[in-house]
Amino acid sequence: MTGSGGSLARLAIADTARRLGHADPVALVDELAEVDVRGLRAWHELSAAAGQSLSTGADRLGRAVSAVAQAWSSPVPRASVDLHRQAAREAHEVIGRQLDVALDTIGTLESTRISASAELDRAEDRIVGTGWPPSEDLLTWATTTGCLPTIAATIGGLAQTVQQLGRRNDAALEALTAALREDPSAPVDTLRAIMPAAFPGASPPREPARAPVDQDNLDRLAVDLRSSDISVLIAARGVQAALDQARTAGGNAQLLVYESASSSSQGRAAISIGDITTADNVAALAPGVGSSPTSMIEGIDDAVALRDRAQQLEGSSRTAVVAWYGYDVPLAALGGSPMTPGATVADLATTVNDMAARAGGGQLVQDLDTFRQWAPPDARFIGIGFSMGSTTVSAAAARRAGFDDLVMLGSPGASVEVETADDYPGMTPDHVWVGSLDNDPITKGITDGAAELLNGLGLNPFQPTPFGPDPADADFGARVMDLTSNAPDVSVQLGGPFGLLTSAAANEMLDLQLNHQQGNYLSGPSLDAVAAVVVGDYDAVPLRPGR
Repeated sequence: MTGSGGSLARLAIADTARRLGHADPVALVDELAEVDVRGLRAWHELSAAAGQSLSTGADRLGRAVSAVAQAWSSPVPRASVDLHRQAAREAHEVIGRQLDVALDTIGTLESTRISASAELDRAEDRIVGTGWPPSEDLLTWATTTGCLPTIAATIGGLAQTVQQLGRRNDAALEALTAALREDPSAPVDTLRAIMPAAFPGASPPREPARAPVDQDNLDRLAVDLRSSDISVLIAARGVQAALDQARTAGGNAQLLVYESASSSSQGRAAISIGDITTADNVAALAPGVGSSPTSMIEGIDDAVALRDRAQQLEGSSRTAVVAWYGYDVPLAALGGSPMTPGATVADLATTVNDMAARAGGGQLVQDLDTFRQWAPPDARFIGIGFSMGSTTVSAAAARRAGFDDLVMLGSPGASVEVETADDYPGMTPDHVWVGSLDNDPITKGITDGAAELLNGLGLNPFQPTPFGPDPADADFGARVMDLTSNAPDVSVQLGGPFGLLTSAAANEMLDLQLNHQQGNYLSGPSLDAVAAVVVGDYDAVPLRPGR
């Protein structure tokens, strides 16, 4: 759409998207439109010429092999020329692969630019077609006229589509980056090592490239994908699907942890969005109950969103977000992990206290020791957990995880290993952050109440306090982020003699389903706040007093 109406529509789309908790799709479209592939095309032409020269040289050396063989009785000259021919041919093949990926990248960048612009035009037409007067605030008008579902679906769909196009660009550029890591001069270095006399005065050959940090885990995953054990196979397929999604949506992805599942164990996995070996910020994101490596694809988009937002906030630093499914998550059976009946009952029992979280905290500390060996020496490490995952990262911090910052979202408690934010070794309370939505029942003691009821029935005799102190409590001493839910505010009113009681219960369940979601805490302004902590931009984090 063109003209002043189109311009006003775009402004209204951008404003309404932000108020609905979406990234600004108009700004994203503008970013995609600004991508200029001319430099990449010029590189493609130069590299193609270099590749052609190598191919021609290899062909000439191939013809020279026969001539040398006829002229010399010794096989040494012929073998020397043939080695040069092979090096030229291998270098040509490397450049050929890079050219193929570059051409695909050019095609992707150009197609996403066109598609994004077309999607925005269609969204404008749909919004104008509702009868919206451009002189009125779009969201207010839609709410009062009953057009909110149409407007919300149009803008939400646009934001999602444009973000997917942006991720396609990122994946294409990551693939190009990976292809360019293959050095066309490597065959020449090999030849130099074999025949140093052929390169007088040349510097010694470079060290061969190291294997990826996750190669052992990838090898173990490949074995499990061929397993005849259904528990092993299903979990492996879930991890592979998550890894594929991470590569598609986030570009560079690394399998930092992988341990096989069994009929009595959900297994362990951790996938990094972004290269941990070059990251300035490394955030470990632990999920809540009902998650498992089998279903970890559901958490990948949240990790991608956090990494992307951190990169946008601080473009000069590199961030890796590790989706860490490295502990025995309670209710893993709901996450698709096939277990024996006995293991399922034991899994259910872990929901009534923080014992699984505390054990997971110890596992996270061990994994972090390995992550630090891969990351740059001065990389910052941030522990982020949602729901029971927040209890887990808190327990890890209590066991000297060495976090630069700790973020607890939707937390049922900080674990019984701490009483206040002063109890984390090596950390000060001003680096302990809490995100606790007012309409999230889990953060308001509902879990403690249920667990204490089980205590009273003798079903939870292990500890008097199920999940530890509320980190959003003022007495705990953490920095409480001022967050609002991105979910719609929905309530129901039921009739009958017990209407008030049943309505309250129904609304509590609605709040739980809508607001206690990891994606709710990692979207919109909440995502901005968490990402600001990840990159160390503390002044950008909105705060409020504790409860």
